[in-house]
Amino acid sequence: MSLQETKTTNADVVNIEDYLLDKSPREYVKTEAVSPYRVILQDSRDFIIARKKGKSEKELVILISKGLFYFKEKEKVEEVTAERLQVFLKDLRDFCIELNQVSWMPNLSKDGINSLMNVITNPAYIAMAHANVLNRHNHQFVYADYWKEDSEIFKDVHAAAKGMSPYNYKNCMDVAYEIKDIFTYDEVVYFVEMLKQSNFERFSCSPNRNHYPQTVDGFFRLLNKPYNLDLHRLIDYALIDTQAQGITRIEAEFWQAYEKYLKMQLEVFGEIRDKYPRYLMTAHDVIKLNLNLLEHSPSDEKFEELMTGVQCLAHEDDEYSIVVPLTARQIAEEGIALSHCMGSDSKRIASGDMQVLFLRGRNEKDKPLVTLQFSRNRIIGAEGLHRRGLTDGERKFLESWGDKNNIQITA
Repeated sequence: MSLQETKTTNADVVNIEDYLLDKSPREYVKTEAVSPYRVILQDSRDFIIARKKGKSEKELVILISKGLFYFKEKEKVEEVTAERLQVFLKDLRDFCIELNQVSWMPNLSKDGINSLMNVITNPAYIAMAHANVLNRHNHQFVYADYWKEDSEIFKDVHAAAKGMSPYNYKNCMDVAYEIKDIFTYDEVVYFVEMLKQSNFERFSCSPNRNHYPQTVDGFFRLLNKPYNLDLHRLIDYALIDTQAQGITRIEAEFWQAYEKYLKMQLEVFGEIRDKYPRYLMTAHDVIKLNLNLLEHSPSDEKFEELMTGVQCLAHEDDEYSIVVPLTARQIAEEGIALSHCMGSDSKRIASGDMQVLFLRGRNEKDKPLVTLQFSRNRIIGAEGLHRRGLTDGERKFLESWGDKNNIQITA
């Protein structure tokens, strides 16, 4: 950009016209001098800093609003370069000049020379600073790409994400633009609003903590085959439901556990029966233990032999029934469906020291209700969904059944 000579004024008050700003009123801020520097003008976009040396005064003029960046000393005007900035700021030493009103450059120090030059030499950064959406932290190069891709969405996401930590802000932008590419603007807005409400300490959709650059695959893999989760429901689950589970960070460990939980269901059932578990980490551990049971359980023939002695215990009344499992897989599926590990002690089952029975509704014998641990003529354990205990009706049925079969109910 060629710079024309600009006349100086002898007036004590700075005249905006001298700096080619528009005539709209600006607030002039009285700033304590950081000798020999003083801030003449600053607002959300522009700033002017003067450096006094002897009787002369040189001014650094950064006018984002006009796209003008130059040094002025009396009638001499020079373009801003890194070398000239080094000379201009050499007396600053280890201090910095506070620019509290400038959103994209809250202070200027020797260490900030490269940041300043990066902005004023990049058209995308200039446009972002002009729109007050340029944050001064890492990943500016990523944001410039997003801005060039769709500046209107960038403005909206930036406004909604205001107040987030730089880490969460970066990951919010990554996911928002991926959603934009696949879905619609409404889904972008919904995601950002839910993330802002969640207030997580840290949020990332990368499935691998140590992989750089980080990706958003942890989130988007779950929307595709073989999982096919719904976008809105996944957003609600990951950003809202998990907080009730005591989860304060959504990072690689969460996405790894979630995908593994869904994958293990496919392995056991051939389908996903529970896409949004009430307690993810517990459900993950339960299904893992039950898969371990399957790996170490006896063959179907051996299992049937072990259960021969309890086949006679099958029973039903008007409301409930006792069902004897036929395979170890049925026990594993029962534990997964009810989210407990009652049948995970494969060694005791294989040795014949313990059997597992099912308490179910008379008219719903295929639907898990309560799992029973049976050992030496006693019911030593009874757990329903999420390890709940027996209801009064279930206990009354068991006690009646136990009296008929000389079985103690100690659970």
